Amino acid sequence: MSRKKRRKAKPTPATAPPAEPMVSSRWRFFTWMSAFFFLAALVVRLDVITAWPGGEGYALALSLDAGWSDYLPAAVNRALMPLGAAVNDNPDAPFLFPRLLSAFWLVLAAFFTYRWTGRLFGKTVASLALLCAGASFFLPFFGKVATADTLALLGHSGMLWSVLLYGLANDKKKMLPFAVFALLGAIAAPISTLLLSLMLVVLAVFQRTDYNWQTPAAVAVGISCVVLALQGPQGASTYWYYGQEDSRVLDLLFYGLLGMLPLAGWVVAGFRDLVFKGRQFEQFSLLIIMALVVTLLAQSLLFMYLVALVAGKQMQLYFQEPNYPWKDWVKSVSVLHLVLAFGAAFLLLAGGGVAFPGAGFRAALGMAGAYWIFSLLAVLGIFGDRRDFAIGGSVLSGLLTVMFFWVQVYPYLEVERSWPDNLLEAGAVTPSTLQWPDEADESELSTALPYFRRAGWELVPEGGDYQLIHYLASDSTAQAGGGAQVPGRAIVRQRVFGLQPR
Repeated sequence: MSRKKRRKAKPTPATAPPAEPMVSSRWRFFTWMSAFFFLAALVVRLDVITAWPGGEGYALALSLDAGWSDYLPAAVNRALMPLGAAVNDNPDAPFLFPRLLSAFWLVLAAFFTYRWTGRLFGKTVASLALLCAGASFFLPFFGKVATADTLALLGHSGMLWSVLLYGLANDKKKMLPFAVFALLGAIAAPISTLLLSLMLVVLAVFQRTDYNWQTPAAVAVGISCVVLALQGPQGASTYWYYGQEDSRVLDLLFYGLLGMLPLAGWVVAGFRDLVFKGRQFEQFSLLIIMALVVTLLAQSLLFMYLVALVAGKQMQLYFQEPNYPWKDWVKSVSVLHLVLAFGAAFLLLAGGGVAFPGAGFRAALGMAGAYWIFSLLAVLGIFGDRRDFAIGGSVLSGLLTVMFFWVQVYPYLEVERSWPDNLLEAGAVTPSTLQWPDEADESELSTALPYFRRAGWELVPEGGDYQLIHYLASDSTAQAGGGAQVPGRAIVRQRVFGLQPR
């Protein structure tokens, strides 16, 4: 065969996965139970959570500001806020329905991902990957915040899976869904979507396939450019600061992989397997490696689902292949994770006992105990070749820990995270102009923006009559500078927040 013909040879179709084993009733029960735990953790306390610093604080402030019409997600959030305000009198109730909308986008992304990755990689891998994604500490968080990140995730995941089916399965019907998903991604994050669509072409060239990529590339790039021209880059409208902000690639890599700790053994073995099989030009590995690079550089949350896909694939291979080569990797990393988790649980309980003695300590004990016990079950299953223990323990350690956090632990944090309302009451000043906090260095202060805007304050980029200040509660050298001050927490660390005249 000539070199030219070798380059045009089609790869083994990724749309023809091996025959699926019979699904047992126990597996169905486990998947539905896991879905229930995930949804319960996703929607609990959405009406009482104080706005998160960073993306949600900026996004909600934009929804309440005069410039809400310049950004479609901000306009939608503004329309939904009165519905939440009618539910109860809690200061955070207006944010309920914007957060429910984010949760809906996340669930919809999971639905399309399962349907289409099932065609590409098999339904077993698709379901295991979704279980791993739901068990992470990082990805599900974005379904609880009123930002456009989950809408961007829906658009980006739909773009990738539909374009793979369009090319690998020659499914021409996927062009219309691809255009719709490209539009959703561009509305949420035009810069990231434009970058992702351009990199899809790089993925196609790397794969050296001979199907037509010009059409989907033109659709995605064209839609992204039109939306970008109409609404412009959004700066800090989303958690990852799409648009004019500096790159947060390393943040996404660090926090994302840190959030996969419950599945550490599977993730490490999965990356080792990708490297090994990528050198042999195995199609699944090449596709996932290039997609990981593409989504990471585009700062897309789809990167985290691909990591979960890598972990889910190893869960399948570990118990399916008789000579699975990375068993020692899974075992050693899982044992190391179990030891480190015990140390982290001890530190968490010690810190929780000091910050929230009594009931707060018992809440942290329940959360840490669930994580460590199910991690132990996972290790026992891995060493004993018990598929139900290994997979169930790994998944439930993440799912139950997240649910216990929102149900038991978070209420104690919320007491001190509601400092914006306390500061407004302590300040007792006539609403005036408030300087917009710096997006890079003062994002902890952005929590207060929607509350001040709702109280009648005007937010200005610079030169306001007042400014927000903060410093660590343990910092005895900080200069308060006058004005009202209240203790509180942005997320975890205790700080002192103040309203200071300029």
